[in-house]
Amino acid sequence: MPDASDKVRNFMEKLFRIVPGYGGYAEKESRRNTDKILRLHLAGQLDEAKSAFDRFMSDMTKQKGHLELMTDASSITKLLEKVIDRLKYAEYGYSGFFDSPKVQEPELLALYEFDTSLAQNIMDLKSKISVIKPDASILKALLEDLRRFDDRLNARHEAITKPV
Repeated sequence: MPDASDKVRNFMEKLFRIVPGYGGYAEKESRRNTDKILRLHLAGQLDEAKSAFDRFMSDMTKQKGHLELMTDASSITKLLEKVIDRLKYAEYGYSGFFDSPKVQEPELLALYEFDTSLAQNIMDLKSKISVIKPDASILKALLEDLRRFDDRLNARHEAITKPV
């Protein structure tokens, strides 16, 4: 049996079918939710990579002779945390009618393609972390990869928040 919220939702859907332009708005809202789900998925993937890196760091601290690697390893951990949070709390790919940043259809499509390419970057990062060794050059390379990923997130933010 439908509850009160289902009845209200059904009533609102019927009402909005007669309002011109609502269908497009509802479609954009759906895209906004899809964008959020994608970003949360990507953040979850990076969180898995961070967990693997945390295990690596824990193992490394138990071994002798790796103290000099802890600075880079700590920087990697902090940057992983930063990009995970940025993905979780990034601007939406579509803004509501009254929100200040507006993303139009062409930009929205480009943003989806951009977000999809981030998934490949995350897979590459996860792959590198899964086989990481306590070596300064490997840690520095991973840190640089993470910095480039963070720069890509900056580009995403700028694309969404640029004035129209």
